[in-house]
Amino acid sequence: MKSSEEYPLEKLVHVDEFEIGTPKKGEQGRSKSESKIRIVIAVEIRGEKAGRAYAKVIDNYSCKSLTPIFETHIKKDAKIVTDKWSGYKPLMKIFPDFTQKLSDNGENFKMLHFQIRNFKNWLRGVHSYCSKEYIDQYIQEYFFRFNRLNFRESILDKLLERMVNENPLTYKSIRYNAT
Repeated sequence: MKSSEEYPLEKLVHVDEFEIGTPKKGEQGRSKSESKIRIVIAVEIRGEKAGRAYAKVIDNYSCKSLTPIFETHIKKDAKIVTDKWSGYKPLMKIFPDFTQKLSDNGENFKMLHFQIRNFKNWLRGVHSYCSKEYIDQYIQEYFFRFNRLNFRESILDKLLERMVNENPLTYKSIRYNAT
């Protein structure tokens, strides 16, 4: 279960970054802990609801690490809104309708932060623990399911189509990739 990357986010898109990992004393804030997993998320805002969303693991909060989610998952003409983090600033040259505003403790990005909490709660509740080695697969599964919430009638058709078009898995590969 992963994105086909054929349907980029459009219209109004909010983008932010977050971390997964247990907070330790003295390690609050960006880039304070190497043990935490850093993720960037983009959520399509449709009125009072979230549309589709994507997320990617990032190495750090630099523009270089943040750029791939924009290039892969957001249309060039989308109205993008981020917080005032300086790593987003160079992207204003690539995306014409790009705005930065203060987060105001999440008040300006309520739906985005709601989706971050949902993802973290799903990860903790369903899987209890996630290592850096498998986080990409968990992200792919979560957002594959999330992006199909409004297309429940066709999800079985999509799954069957993908299963038929993929190469069969061997027992050895299943055991090797098991989490």
